[in-house]
Amino acid sequence: MNNIFKQTTFNYLFLITLCLAIVGCSKEDSEFLPQIEDSELVLESFIFEKENNPHLNEDVVFNINENTVSGELHKYFYKAIPTFTTNAKIVTINDAAQTSASSIVDFRKDIIYSLVSESGATKTYQINLSWDDELAHIYIDTEGSANIDSKYDYLNAKLTIDGKGKYEDRVFEFSEKARIKGRGNTTWAWPKKPYKIKLDSKETLVSAKDPLTRLLPEKDWVLLADYQDGVHLLNNVAFTIGRMLEMPFTNTIIPVEVTVNGNYLGVYGLTEQVEIKTNRVNVGDKGILLELDQYFDEDWQFRSANYNLPVMVKDAEIENQADLDLVKNDWNNFESLVANNNFPNNNYLEYIDGASIAKYFIVYMLTSNQELNHPKSTYIHKTEGGKYTMGPIWDFDWAYGYEGVERHFSNPTESLFWDGNKSGTIFFKRFLTDPKIKSLLKEHWSNFTANHLNDLMNHIDEHSFIIEGAKARNLNMWNRGLVTDEKVMKQWLNNRVTYMNAYIGGL
Repeated sequence: MNNIFKQTTFNYLFLITLCLAIVGCSKEDSEFLPQIEDSELVLESFIFEKENNPHLNEDVVFNINENTVSGELHKYFYKAIPTFTTNAKIVTINDAAQTSASSIVDFRKDIIYSLVSESGATKTYQINLSWDDELAHIYIDTEGSANIDSKYDYLNAKLTIDGKGKYEDRVFEFSEKARIKGRGNTTWAWPKKPYKIKLDSKETLVSAKDPLTRLLPEKDWVLLADYQDGVHLLNNVAFTIGRMLEMPFTNTIIPVEVTVNGNYLGVYGLTEQVEIKTNRVNVGDKGILLELDQYFDEDWQFRSANYNLPVMVKDAEIENQADLDLVKNDWNNFESLVANNNFPNNNYLEYIDGASIAKYFIVYMLTSNQELNHPKSTYIHKTEGGKYTMGPIWDFDWAYGYEGVERHFSNPTESLFWDGNKSGTIFFKRFLTDPKIKSLLKEHWSNFTANHLNDLMNHIDEHSFIIEGAKARNLNMWNRGLVTDEKVMKQWLNNRVTYMNAYIGGL
């Protein structure tokens, strides 16, 4: 009898202990127990509706097979709002609740939808996307299929724009007088040629469907060949920095694919011509656009009095030597203040915008563009009666550590300015002796790193994703052993930021 009682007591105690153990572990360990998949849960439909995704030409309907959702999407539209139907109580992606026809999803990542029932059972669906990676395409057909072999003489051309859903499809017939010629200095000598397009009337050559991102219309447009750019980001990133710093008249660049007379030429950067126009460098009819450049190849030009700078009138109403002398005298008066022994304790900042100097230095330091030492491709604009203002920024093919070693993303700690007696070095380096410029440089750099640096890195990721396929096609045609990995660029920029934090902080 005692044995039976003891056994019963033992069994009772065991059951109590077991129950306590289960209750005790439920809060901490239940998450490690395998979740039960409910075969009754189902994702019934999955659609990108044009109503919720106005960038699409039509609804995109996905196929659902067992636990996989398959469909095709253009890389331009990697962010989308899906509409789905399901009998699940809750739908999540990485524990974030999803609402049909409302939640925006970034489909660049691996996406798994989790369906959860009333009882807590789950079922998952993997999104399997086939990407259409073609960029907007510009087809250029010259009259009589003539070769574009001059950067001086235009050829009549028919332009056909295939916008790939992101941009408007357009055709400029021969009768509409679209013309094309070569352009550039060093770049014109390379196998992959850059071009300039002139339209008979002001048009946006590649017009975005979204009016907020539409390039403003003008007649002159540039196709940059990117022959020296393996990541197809050198100019793009620099222009993006300029716009983040709110530098006036900073270009926008759109990556496109180009075919000329039936011959596919790869990726190009479509951008605005640097010129005085209402929708370009808008300095008014009496304003002026100067370029400091050793090529010294414009019609109206002079050497400055104090620093022997090669000053060219890039755009302005110059008709005779007397007009040029007015420009020359005005520049030399300003330059004499910079060269004077009492600099910076004089009124030189009444003649040039100090913030524009600081922002210009930030762009050129961050990208290590040392062209201003020569100087080359260094633009300065001025309204009638206004101050000189640095910019627009231009030409970053030899930036990002390329100068001197001919390999991009080298020497992330190299100084912007050279040692020696180059006219550009001596002139621009002088501004860094002014405490006011140092203060402005610190202010705008601090603002940029705090508010824009992450956005810049995200821009590089986004742009690289969109051009990935076209970049590979371009590489098949023009493989020059250049750096093609945008991750190398991002790491170099991060290293450059570290260098600049120390450099600017120590000024």
